[in-house]
Amino acid sequence: MPKTKILASLEIGTSKTCMVVGEIHPDATATIIGGGEVPSAGIRKGEIVDQNMARQCVCDAWQLAQDHAKVDILNVFLSVTGDHISGINNVGSYRLPDTEDIIDEEHMSYAREKAEHAELPSDHFTMHTETGGYSVDGDEPTRHPAGLTGHTLDVNSHIIHGISSRVKNSLVCVRGVPLEVEELVFAPLATAQMVLSRAQKESGALLIDIGGGTSDFICYKGTDIIASGCIPIGGVTINQDIMRLAEQPVSREAAEYLKCTEGDAFGDVKDRSLAQYRSQLGMHDVSIERGLLNRIIRDRLADALLRVRDRIPKEVLSQNGMALYLCGGTSMMRGLDSLARYIFGMPVNQPAQMTPEEGRYLNDPRYCTTIGLLRFAQRYDDDAMPGGGWLDSLFRRFRSHH
Repeated sequence: MPKTKILASLEIGTSKTCMVVGEIHPDATATIIGGGEVPSAGIRKGEIVDQNMARQCVCDAWQLAQDHAKVDILNVFLSVTGDHISGINNVGSYRLPDTEDIIDEEHMSYAREKAEHAELPSDHFTMHTETGGYSVDGDEPTRHPAGLTGHTLDVNSHIIHGISSRVKNSLVCVRGVPLEVEELVFAPLATAQMVLSRAQKESGALLIDIGGGTSDFICYKGTDIIASGCIPIGGVTINQDIMRLAEQPVSREAAEYLKCTEGDAFGDVKDRSLAQYRSQLGMHDVSIERGLLNRIIRDRLADALLRVRDRIPKEVLSQNGMALYLCGGTSMMRGLDSLARYIFGMPVNQPAQMTPEEGRYLNDPRYCTTIGLLRFAQRYDDDAMPGGGWLDSLFRRFRSHH
């Protein structure tokens, strides 16, 4: 009789380190049975800069998750991000022998092999290869070309790659806890499993996850991935701008409060009224003109959105049915939907503002990546993915070089 499975996901983010535990039932449904979260330390723009501090955060989140879920966790699915990770599109073409004109699985395999191999810089490695639709003799793409008549078979693939040494930092951190990494997943690929339905992908969807240190994105057209990557801008970047550009000293706590409570990404930049932060003892009170605050927030978020826009093919952005989906902690910023609509010229779906009483994990845009990792794990669990294969080969490559 099939048994339930326990899966754990881990996100080491700029603002928080979070582990979520899910129970996967025989009917493929999942239940969140626990989680642990602590503020991050030793992380900058989504990447580890201090191994000891980051490892301690993972340990703390791990212990909290085990206590909450009342299970032992030995393996995790780990999300990674960083502006060194990006996606490229590649096409694999295979011409059938002259004596054959019915496409079969072997022909499809030949085309996929060609699509999965692209020239990458020597210090990069392939993290994911997502196969898209097949085209027979230049016709409209199809997912299932087997049995069709044709002479040339093309298949699209989206190859996500990154710098080996920078990805290895996350693996070293987690394995030092010690935990085993089942699979390492580029964050927006996992997030899309939580945020986007198949119908939304087919219609055309651009997902932007704006967190503390990065803005991760992934773009779908007809369920094919067209673009993906990471922009090193997030909520912490905005806080740093407020601290740098305000006319008086501003603490991190004051900057976060002013951004979240008083700021508006599409608000009046000429508003001379004062936004105020009151400290506990009144010794570090802050006042800043709302117009200046709004301008700081708008300029930084616009910078991130424009950088994403520049990475998406123009013909994809202008297609009918295309929509933008926002998630991540910074995605709840007031006025962000209007700013994004102005920049992209398409419908924008922004998560609603949340209060602590409204729920945790499933309803909170800050946990889309962590929950998406569990769904990603479900997606591949039955396919017997070589979870440790390329990860182990990555470690062997480094051991041979050092």
